[in-house]
Amino acid sequence: MALSEPHYLQMAQYCAEEDREFGIVLIREGAEVGDQPVVTHNVGTTAAIAQVRDVGDHIMMFAVGRRRFRIVRMIGEDPYPQAEVQLLEDRRRTRVSSEFIEDMRAAFAEQVDLILQLLGLEGTQLEIPQRADKLSYMIAAHLRVDLAEKQQLLEMDDTRARLAHEIETMRREIKEYRLLLAAREQLTDTDAGNVFGDSASGDDATGPVFSNN
Repeated sequence: MALSEPHYLQMAQYCAEEDREFGIVLIREGAEVGDQPVVTHNVGTTAAIAQVRDVGDHIMMFAVGRRRFRIVRMIGEDPYPQAEVQLLEDRRRTRVSSEFIEDMRAAFAEQVDLILQLLGLEGTQLEIPQRADKLSYMIAAHLRVDLAEKQQLLEMDDTRARLAHEIETMRREIKEYRLLLAAREQLTDTDAGNVFGDSASGDDATGPVFSNN
């Protein structure tokens, strides 16, 4: 996520320095920036900062979802919104097989690796949970689906149902990320050919021609 608002920059700095998690909730009504009051959903997720990169006029922050929570009450807005929350646990009645969990972990590891490559963040280390419920939360946070569907996943209290809902979407997105990376690599190869290609092979060529573009 890209951060440029001063209060969010201050929050990110505090969490990074103190090794603290922060909360993410979806806005139900209003706008994130402006004078109108904002109404959020009651259920959100904590997140931990994995990497921060300063790109000048804003910072890029890669965060990892951790635990679901329900807002009990808001307790302040200065310098950023703060709330008292209740951490939520999934129901224990449904069992998820270890084989299915390992398949999900492997698929998610590939998805994250592809995302990091696309973002130019290769080498970032991400600890993938072994517990089914925590794994399902992390996957939900990284799926490229609309916010209403993410909220639906977040509010489910059945781990197996959440994972079953996620698997097909994750497989589809992995295929799309592979195609994006392949297209980018092909484009890079084409650009290299334009710079070093025919210009050095003609009768009048005296050496490679470099582009300033």
